[in-house]
Amino acid sequence: MRVFFNAIFVQIFLSIYIYWRGWQGLPDKKYIKIPYSALFCIELIVYFIGFFTSKYLSFDALHIFAWAGTTWMIFTIYMTVLLLIYDLVLYIDKKKKVFSPRFNLRAKKSRLIYFCSCLLIVVAVMWNGNYRFWHPVVTEMNLTVKKHSPNVKNLRIVVAADIHAGYLINKEIISMYVDKIMEQKPDLILLVGDIIDYDVKSLYEQRMETEFLRLKAPYGVYATTGNHEYIELGEAKDEKIVWLSQKAGLTVLRDSVVKIADSFYLVGREDDLCETRKGLPEITRDVDKEYPVIVMNHEPHRLQEEVDAGADIALYGHTHNGQFFPNNLIMSISSKIYNSGIVSDKAKPRFMYELPFGYKKKGNTHVYVTSGLGLAGPQYRIGTISELVVLNVNFSK
Repeated sequence: MRVFFNAIFVQIFLSIYIYWRGWQGLPDKKYIKIPYSALFCIELIVYFIGFFTSKYLSFDALHIFAWAGTTWMIFTIYMTVLLLIYDLVLYIDKKKKVFSPRFNLRAKKSRLIYFCSCLLIVVAVMWNGNYRFWHPVVTEMNLTVKKHSPNVKNLRIVVAADIHAGYLINKEIISMYVDKIMEQKPDLILLVGDIIDYDVKSLYEQRMETEFLRLKAPYGVYATTGNHEYIELGEAKDEKIVWLSQKAGLTVLRDSVVKIADSFYLVGREDDLCETRKGLPEITRDVDKEYPVIVMNHEPHRLQEEVDAGADIALYGHTHNGQFFPNNLIMSISSKIYNSGIVSDKAKPRFMYELPFGYKKKGNTHVYVTSGLGLAGPQYRIGTISELVVLNVNFSK
């Protein structure tokens, strides 16, 4: 339903609004207005071909259609906002006569200049956003855990979340991610949920497992489930998770614990969407808290659970830090409201997070919520970063 709403509202109504505002400023020349009209028609045709015939398209065709459709969605949203600002100024001027009569905002020339300026701004912002997507940032932190770890004194952990492998994040991009992860020379690799985007068909079509199988680390490569692992699009139950463990060679921790090198514990929690999800006290019942405990939990809704359970490091993803401006700003403001105590715990909506992005020391627990390596949807990071996290952990009692 949400995708259908976006298709109708964003792709039609916003496109028509942008088209009309541009038309008002264009010179009355057929060689200008005909290509201008054709561009909007072609885009909508491309989008709806991709939307309604996706089951019948080849992978390469669907990748192109998906990229074009999601790119246009971002373009229309930003252009609409800037053009609405212009309309607001026109309305205020009409009521209050703010500008001199010589400065005619309704003239064709004024409209054309503003429309072209908006176009340049949006294209520049999107270009920068696409560059940020293709150039992930490596965030490196040094942490000290004051616990006994007999055989491992120093540990280099590489953390990635929200890879979203599929039609948009294709094999070429996954290969780049794997190269980036392996460049960090990890001792341990942790993939904290939403490794797969929407369906597993695209992974089989690309033989995506060949890239994931290149992930190697002395203490292993572990993963947990995210909400996207539980999106079922005509697939067998848990087929994505089966693919991750049996095809991609990852050790998927599903409400389970593993003791590594007889030195520290790694706990992997199921995503909130899992109907049989267990509580952390039950999962860690047999864990000796004298040893370091690292917890992977995709959605950062209740950080206190990991703190109360005695986790030394708690790792999360899911938020993407909003992915696009102003979502990141909204998340930051809602986090301040969340932490102020104004809203009661029971009344807090799921889009509000205590920590939407970054590091926080909560009690004795090192908490990190990553912005995510990949993306859900359009390949643009506007106001946010694609992030790979490297934790240099020193165990010292």
